[in-house]
Amino acid sequence: MQEKGKWKKVLKTIGEVILGLFLLCFVAVVVIFTVDKVKEKGEWKKLDEAGYVNRVSVGSHKLNVCIRGNEKADFTIVSIAGLNNMANVVEMEMVTAQLTDKYRFAFVDRSGYGLSEDTHEEQTVEQIISDYRTALKKAEINAPYVLMAHSLGGVYASYWQAKYPDEIKAVIYLDPTQIGSIDDAELKNRHADFGMYLNVICSKIGIDRIIFDPKEYTVNLQTQEQKDYATMIWRRCPMSWAVCSEEDNYYDNIKKTYDLIEPNDIPKLYIDASAYTVEDIREKIAYTKQIEKEAGKDNSEVAISEDKIDERVVKASEEFFDTNIQPYMDKLGTVTYVNIPGDHSIFKHKPDEVEKAIADFLGKLK
Repeated sequence: MQEKGKWKKVLKTIGEVILGLFLLCFVAVVVIFTVDKVKEKGEWKKLDEAGYVNRVSVGSHKLNVCIRGNEKADFTIVSIAGLNNMANVVEMEMVTAQLTDKYRFAFVDRSGYGLSEDTHEEQTVEQIISDYRTALKKAEINAPYVLMAHSLGGVYASYWQAKYPDEIKAVIYLDPTQIGSIDDAELKNRHADFGMYLNVICSKIGIDRIIFDPKEYTVNLQTQEQKDYATMIWRRCPMSWAVCSEEDNYYDNIKKTYDLIEPNDIPKLYIDASAYTVEDIREKIAYTKQIEKEAGKDNSEVAISEDKIDERVVKASEEFFDTNIQPYMDKLGTVTYVNIPGDHSIFKHKPDEVEKAIADFLGKLK
């Protein structure tokens, strides 16, 4: 009997410890969530005062449409962010600030991005383009549009100009995701993983404010003000359910776009950030090392890769151009090609060169 009573006491103690830990975790989560919301409220006020906030309804949730530039412009340039680029509205200012006297820009944060609300709606390419078009109309920004798309945003731009060509005056591709070839097993198996979903939960609770450092994404911005605003946006939304859905629909969205597009007469500027010489590749690696060093990241892998740069790497880049980039441009039709070798976020790496290429292209539009 004494032995039985002893085990009851042990189990009771264990239960009390577990309950205590649970209550402690609950209180910690409540405190973290509350602090996050209080800080977010202050940051939101600063972003609003800076003119970044302009939410419009697209049905079940709201998207943010930040408008900059000349309201009397003949067309609006619509910026489409790459995958999980939350602070696109701030980052693109490195290029667009010199163009706003002449042109009008609309920076639309799609669902779960930047200053827009998150959603559980499946992020198919049809849904994404529908949201963009609805948000622009609600913001009273009418066609024609010039689409300016980075990375995966290029897929959405290609679909949009193919599906609704009458709305599109031109397309500017900033080192877009290449879909000249879609026979890729790895691409077909791409989906959101457990880490991404855990990230979303941490973001919603506010834990990411403690454990996530957005310096990696802000260190290469031009001014401290830009870095501060971008940090506020990243703190608010480093990951979302919508981004996870984009990952799950990654291949299907590319496949639908690939099957839909055909050569047309819509003018397109294709800025390719690929490096095709040993010198350009080394410069790109040096830039990456410097950014990671300033962000406090270990760049040992980059340093090792730099030692392996030779003509074989150059040949691989050239082969990728022949098998992916050129077929993509052929499929799009009417493309002006510009090579600005550098980082994938070329608008942050070489903003002056990108701005000049865009200005030259826009200046030739009728």
